[in-house]
Amino acid sequence: MTQDTASISLGRETAIAFSGKVVLAALGFAGVVYFYRELGPATIGIYYTVLAGGKIASQVPGGFANAIHKRVSEVDTPTAEYFSFGLGVYLLAVALGLVVVALSPSVVYELVPTGEHLVGGFLIFASLGLFVLTNRVYAAIGNPGLSFWTDTVRSLLTLLAQLALVVLGYGEFGLIGGFVFATVVTGLGVGLLTRVRPSIPSRQTVARTFEFAKWSVPTSVTQNLYNRVDVLVIAFLVGSEAVGLYEPALRLTVPATFIAQSIGESLVVKVSGLHSLGDDIRSDLRNAVSYTSLFSIPIFFGALAIGRELMRTVYGPSAVAGTTALVGLALFQLLNTYTIPFDKVVNGVDRPQLQLYAGLLTLAIHLPLAFYLGAPSRLGLEGVVAATVVAEFARLVAYQLMARNLFGGWIVTRPVGEQLLSGLVMFGAVSLAVDAVAVRSWVTLVVHLGFGGVVYFGALVVVSRHFRGTVRNVAEDTLAGS
Repeated sequence: MTQDTASISLGRETAIAFSGKVVLAALGFAGVVYFYRELGPATIGIYYTVLAGGKIASQVPGGFANAIHKRVSEVDTPTAEYFSFGLGVYLLAVALGLVVVALSPSVVYELVPTGEHLVGGFLIFASLGLFVLTNRVYAAIGNPGLSFWTDTVRSLLTLLAQLALVVLGYGEFGLIGGFVFATVVTGLGVGLLTRVRPSIPSRQTVARTFEFAKWSVPTSVTQNLYNRVDVLVIAFLVGSEAVGLYEPALRLTVPATFIAQSIGESLVVKVSGLHSLGDDIRSDLRNAVSYTSLFSIPIFFGALAIGRELMRTVYGPSAVAGTTALVGLALFQLLNTYTIPFDKVVNGVDRPQLQLYAGLLTLAIHLPLAFYLGAPSRLGLEGVVAATVVAEFARLVAYQLMARNLFGGWIVTRPVGEQLLSGLVMFGAVSLAVDAVAVRSWVTLVVHLGFGGVVYFGALVVVSRHFRGTVRNVAEDTLAGS
C-alpha cells in the first residue's frame, strides 16, 4: 500500500538512507582492498570490466523499473498492477539478453578474455534487473530510506560470498558468482517485503508506464553508459590493469556521493507526490542542493592534500600510479553531487525527457574526448578521467539552464559557498600537517584524515548558521520518527 509520499520527511528519510550508504560503502571498500591485495589489479580489472558491461545492459529493464517507481510513488496508484507489469518486462529482457549473448560480435572479446566471462556478464545483468525492480517498488511505496538498507544487505551478502569463493580459488569468477548469488537472493527477499501480490495490469497501467518509460529507458541506458563506460574505454585502450587502478581509486571517492544519493532517493519520491498534488517543489530542491556536496568538498580537497599517501597506504605501493586518477575522480564526484538532485527532480515533475537530453549532451562530449585523451600515446587512464570531469561540468551547466527555465532562476545557495570555504581551510591545515608528520602507516593516515574532518566540520559550524540549523532539524525529525 502506498503511503502519502507528499508528506514524508525529507530530512528523516535522508538520515535513514545515509546510514545505509555508510555501511554499504564500508563493506564495498573492505572488499576492494582485500581483493586488490589478494588478486592484483589485472584480475580485479577483468571483474570490473565484466561488471560494467552487466550494469550497462541492466539499464534497459532498469529504465522500466524507474518508470514504475515514478508511477507507484504517485498518490493512489494500483501498485500491484505496476509491479506485475514490471516483472513481465524483466522476463522479456532476460530472454532477449540470452539471444544477444548467443549472437555477440567478436569485438566483445576485446574487452573480456573468454566466453565464460561473457556469460558472467549476462548473469550480472539478469540478477541486477530483478533486484532493481523490487527495490524500486519498495522505495516507491514509502520506504526510500529503507531501500538503501536492503542494498546494504545485498552488499554484505555479496562480500561474504565473494570472500568464500575467492578463498576457494575461483579468482574473478568467484567475484562474479558472489555478486550474482547475493543479488538474486536479495532481489527475491525485497519482493516479499513489498507484500504486493501479482495482478493483471490494466491498459491504463501499461499506457502510463510506457508514457514515462519511453524517456526513462533511454535515460537509464545513457546515464549508466556514462557512469560505467570509463571502465570499458580504459579496458579497450589501456588494459585491465589500468581498470584495476581506476576502480580502487574510485572506491575512495564513493563517500562523496552519500549525501547526494541519500537526499536524491527521498527527493524524487516527495517531489513526485507534491507534483501529483500540484504543490511547489522549488524549496525542496534548494534545500537538497545546499547539502549534496557536504562530503564531496572535503573528499576532493583531501585527495589533493593526501592522495598519494592514501593510495599507497590503503592498496600498497603499486597503487600510487593511480593518484592522479584519484584526484580527477574526486573532482568528478564533486560536480556529480550537484547534478544528482536535478536528475531526481526532473523525474519527479514528470519531465524525464530533460534528463535524457542532458545525458545525450554529456555522452556526446564525453565519449569522443575519452577516446582521444585516453589513447596510450596521450594520457591513457588520466585522459579518460579528465574527459569525465569535462563532461560532468557540461552536464551541471545544462541542468542549471533547465532550472532557470523550470523554476525561474539558478539554483545556487549560500551554504555551498560556506562549504567550499571550509574545504579550503581544511586543505591548508592537512597540507601543513602532512609536511610536519609524514604518513608512514594506517595510524598516521587515520590521524590525518580525522584531523581534516574535524577542521572541515569545525569551520563549517563556525561560518554557517544554516548548517547549524539543518543539523538540529534533521536530528529532531529523525528522533521524532523513531
